[in-house]
Amino acid sequence: MRRRRITTGVVLCAAALVLAACSTSTGGGATTTSGSGTSATTMTTGPGVDTSTKTITLGVITPLTGPAALIGKPLTAGQQAYFDYVNAHGGIDGWKIKLDIMDDAYDPQKHVQDYNSMVGSVAFIAQSLGSPTTAAIESQAKANSVLLGTAAQSSAFVNESDNLVIGTPYAIDMANALDYITQGLGQKNAKFALVYQNDDYGADGMKGYKAAEAAYHFKSVAEVPYNVTDTSFTSQATALKSSGAQWVMVTAIPTAAATLIGTAAALKYFPHWVLQGPAWSEYLMTSTGVASGKPTPIEKAMVGAWVLGFEAAWGDTSVPGMSQFLSITKQYEPHQIPDGYYMYGYCLAEAEAKVIAKAISEHNLSRAGIVNAKEHLGTVDFGGLIPTATYTPANGPGDRQTDIGQVDLTSPGFLKIIKPYFESTVAQSMTFAAG
Repeated sequence: MRRRRITTGVVLCAAALVLAACSTSTGGGATTTSGSGTSATTMTTGPGVDTSTKTITLGVITPLTGPAALIGKPLTAGQQAYFDYVNAHGGIDGWKIKLDIMDDAYDPQKHVQDYNSMVGSVAFIAQSLGSPTTAAIESQAKANSVLLGTAAQSSAFVNESDNLVIGTPYAIDMANALDYITQGLGQKNAKFALVYQNDDYGADGMKGYKAAEAAYHFKSVAEVPYNVTDTSFTSQATALKSSGAQWVMVTAIPTAAATLIGTAAALKYFPHWVLQGPAWSEYLMTSTGVASGKPTPIEKAMVGAWVLGFEAAWGDTSVPGMSQFLSITKQYEPHQIPDGYYMYGYCLAEAEAKVIAKAISEHNLSRAGIVNAKEHLGTVDFGGLIPTATYTPANGPGDRQTDIGQVDLTSPGFLKIIKPYFESTVAQSMTFAAG
């Protein structure tokens, strides 16, 4: 895979900071001093930090091809748009960000190779997309004190200091949804089933499913796995139909969800589908991801399905941060269609910019200094685009809230929020061990 380098910048999160310009490029753990007398400032630096040009290089390992490209492409575009905007508005004391982007095709082995290729020249990994792929490098990153911008909500990641996770863990999303269905909608006697990817991602969906089952004692009639390499879902769809499941919870990626739902429709099986966030893409509806595109073969089967998430509805300007988000998108990604992964990438970049700002304020851009800045970041307000998150040395989920969208042909991105942010009692009590 060819590596792309894109020069971007970070937000002026701390305008009051006035740091003296540094003039020497250093490697890991080095320090540089600028100024004179009592005003001298020492900056500790590490790999990926060039003080002579005030440039910080970050790595991105994401699927730009393969089965999860529908996630990786817009998510990366969201990060780029945010960094491009803030760079054009001053950066952090003039520091710029360079993104080193590599395509892993959602292959854990390739993800490891990409990590090993770039780790010596980046300050941290700004995006490591996917649960199975991130799990493949997590121990190495921890040993290297490399912060991971973990674009995956597996709950095993939230108690590790080296993971910066925004949004709600998959397990909590699943538990929240089942609380709403069984308690809020009174579907206690309905039949439920779970389809899950047979890896770390699927295991986290299973964790939430089991926690809700133990709390609410609903009737689970099937738990059906699939492998990420599967291209046929006939056996899974047949098993679900035979089980009589009325509600099917889906922890999958978009290509798998599309094949499963299409196969079930061909079998004339139409349960109420409830998709974990990464199972959804607007491209499941039309060829272009917007209403003017050619409908897909599964469009009709998708209408009315639910999608679990933690993001505001695209274009809802009652959300404080939406107008600026839309303005930045129009300027820096003018061809971007409504897409939740894009919004996620934008918010991930915002959190990372604040980590960098804190590390600069503490004069420590070493890898250990960046991880320490993340651990003590405190509360991060995303302007309502996603729930406010809190980062402390105690770690744990940044938040525990979920919203539910319903697939709707007339809504931006084909999603209409039918249940705003909420948090179930099961979600409040869930605990997570470090990975």
